[in-house]
Amino acid sequence: MIATTVSKPIATATIEPMGSRTTQPRSHLIKLVLSFSPLAPRFAEKGHVAGVARKALAGFSPASGEPDRRAFGDVSVASRGKAGVIGSVVVGVEGTAIWRERPDDAAVEQLQTALVEEGYRVVVRAKRECAEGGCLSAAMVEWDRPSTVPSGWYSGLICGGHNYRTCAACKSVFVFTSVNSPGQAPSVACEVCGAVLVEWGGSKLWDVELITRGEAVG
Repeated sequence: MIATTVSKPIATATIEPMGSRTTQPRSHLIKLVLSFSPLAPRFAEKGHVAGVARKALAGFSPASGEPDRRAFGDVSVASRGKAGVIGSVVVGVEGTAIWRERPDDAAVEQLQTALVEEGYRVVVRAKRECAEGGCLSAAMVEWDRPSTVPSGWYSGLICGGHNYRTCAACKSVFVFTSVNSPGQAPSVACEVCGAVLVEWGGSKLWDVELITRGEAVG
C-alpha cells in the first residue's frame, strides 16, 4: 500500500521590527494568521481557531504590571452576494502581539509547537531590513534560515540597490558609482589583485571604493 500525505491547514506567523532603528531594544510585532480550512470541522470553527491563536501567543503574555499588547480579531474578505451586493466574509482569525524586543528562538519555538500540536503546518517569516543607513528596503525571510540572502540582495544584510560587488578572484568588496560615458568606457580592475571587475567598452564610467580587502592572489 502506498502511504498518502495528509494535508494540514497552514498557520502563518510574521515577525517585524517596529519604530526607529536607533531604539534599543526594539519592539517587534508578531502577527499570526489562521485561515479557516475544510480539512476538518475544528479548522473551520471560529471559536476553536481563535482559541488556537490565543494558545500560540501565550508565550507573549505581559510581565506583571505591564499592559497586555496582544489582540485578536477576524480576517475578512469582500464577497459579492445575491443581487450583486458586496459584503464581508470572515475567512480566518488573526492574532497579534507587540513584544518588547526581538523574540528569541525559544519563544518562537513555543509558538510553533502550540500550532503543530493543534494540527497546523507552520510557516514563520521575519522581516529583514537593509543595513545601509537611510535605506527602506526590506524582505521577508524564513525565520529558521538566518543566513538566507533575499532574492535580489547583495548579501544577507544589504539589498541590491547600493552597487556592492565582490571580486571573483580575491573576494575584495567594492562599492561602485557611475556616470554615463559618451563613448566606450575603460575597464575597471581590482586594486588588490588586478582582476577585471568591469570589461572595457561599457557605456558607463565607473568609480570604485574598496570596502573590504580580500587576499591577493598569485
